[in-house]
Amino acid sequence: MTPTPWPVALLCGVLGGVCVLLAFPPYDLWMLLPVGIALLGAGLLVRSTAVAVLVSLLWGLALCVPLTHWASTYAGTMPWIALGVFEALYSVLFGLLARAVMVRRGLGIGSAVVVSALWVGVETLRGTAPWGGLPWASSAFALAQSPLLNLGPWIGLAGLSFVAAMLGQLLLGGVLALLGRRRRGLTGLAGVWPIAVAVAAVLATVVVPHPMNRAPADRPSLRVAAIQGSMGEIDPVSFTMPDDVFDNHLAVTRDVIDAAAEDETALDLIVWPEDSTGWDPRQDPALARPLTRAAQDADAPVLVGTQVRVGETERLNQSVLFTPEETTPYAYSKRHPVPFGEYIPMRDLFRTVTDKVDLVSLDMIPGEEVGVMDLAALDQGEGRVGILICFEIAYDALVQDVVDDGAEMIVVQSNNALFGDSHEAIQQLAQAKVMAVTSGRSVVHISTVGHSAVFTPEGRRLDVVGHWDQGAMVTDVPLRTGITPAMAAGPWIAVGLSALGLLGLLGALGSGRRAVARSRRGRRGR
Repeated sequence: MTPTPWPVALLCGVLGGVCVLLAFPPYDLWMLLPVGIALLGAGLLVRSTAVAVLVSLLWGLALCVPLTHWASTYAGTMPWIALGVFEALYSVLFGLLARAVMVRRGLGIGSAVVVSALWVGVETLRGTAPWGGLPWASSAFALAQSPLLNLGPWIGLAGLSFVAAMLGQLLLGGVLALLGRRRRGLTGLAGVWPIAVAVAAVLATVVVPHPMNRAPADRPSLRVAAIQGSMGEIDPVSFTMPDDVFDNHLAVTRDVIDAAAEDETALDLIVWPEDSTGWDPRQDPALARPLTRAAQDADAPVLVGTQVRVGETERLNQSVLFTPEETTPYAYSKRHPVPFGEYIPMRDLFRTVTDKVDLVSLDMIPGEEVGVMDLAALDQGEGRVGILICFEIAYDALVQDVVDDGAEMIVVQSNNALFGDSHEAIQQLAQAKVMAVTSGRSVVHISTVGHSAVFTPEGRRLDVVGHWDQGAMVTDVPLRTGITPAMAAGPWIAVGLSALGLLGLLGALGSGRRAVARSRRGRRGR
């Protein structure tokens, strides 16, 4: 195989990362995802390993730095850049592993499968380590508007990532054959075939059916009022919530209750977003009384988001249920606090890097119990509601937990006001849609300032409130009890594909054959 000239390889790295960035919201050019992966592969086919490392780094930086720009709103420029660079290092790891396979095995179908499996393995690692990982750049989240998402309930996030990588490998092999750079396998005009297969595979997913997913007997839906009260701008120095956040959400709630009474329709659950009450309203009668009154007037419980102090240096991020009976019988504590956003790991060490760590004055500690609220057990109606808070919707394992624990729908409470006008909110909404489809559960994603939306298990959007708008989503949310194949398989799809990639890598490393020639310096050394 003819190596890629190093200037062209570097250009492929930058363009490839930009293509993948454009596949994510708000651009949603999902068809550029496999193109970006293919460009990375082309850039790795150089003689020099050092150049391949630089290509991978440029690719990762072009994707991860702008994709995580929302972090600068809260943490500042240097921590944002540090986050983007750190995330880009996973691309370097993939580049080294993928190149080791491609330069030895070439671009046949076996090599494509191994490289795609390695792609899944590295994405899985990035989403789990360190400190729980950050899956923000996972390929599956770029497919929220793609027909490929129809595969989601069957193969999960890891399977979607594998498919995207395989499409990229098919495009790479086909284009290189058409350009006359392949010496074995498909060459010349035969390169049309892998490209045609990739296009046909995407078109075929349009008609992929969703697995059977039944509603609970006599309870097909739950009427939920999700409240987006909006607020003024957050203080750019202290990052404290503005005083109007509680009053705004209460005012919208009163409007919803009055409209329901006028229409003679019953509400089953009212949901406020994360941080919508400030500090724990159970400790403040001025906050608790209007919440209880709202629950009584609506004859439905109100689920709010709040912060709870634990000692002098720690806190919990909680969802608390207020009932018409003046009780608070249920609370869920966020299980996956965000490192550097909600707590500071190794605070003394990172304080030497930036004093921004002290903006997080109270470290958030993780809750221990899976968030599934059984309304029947609480004598608050019917339905089992899974609860996740903000970034938790991006973690496959946390969604898996609430489904395994019997959730019939999922509520995601978020506070996107911390990220201003960045793309964080719309990116998180795409994650909610993808997770709704893969989990087979409706998702009610409600934010203080938006974007907020309700998605069915098929990915259909039932209602939406825009960014910085004030409003409510009053929706009959479909309930489901079926378990999708993706949820039934749990983590084993990711584990199995990662293991396949590792075995294929070891096999390639044990081979003396090379499809791409060594650098001139390496050949003289022999």
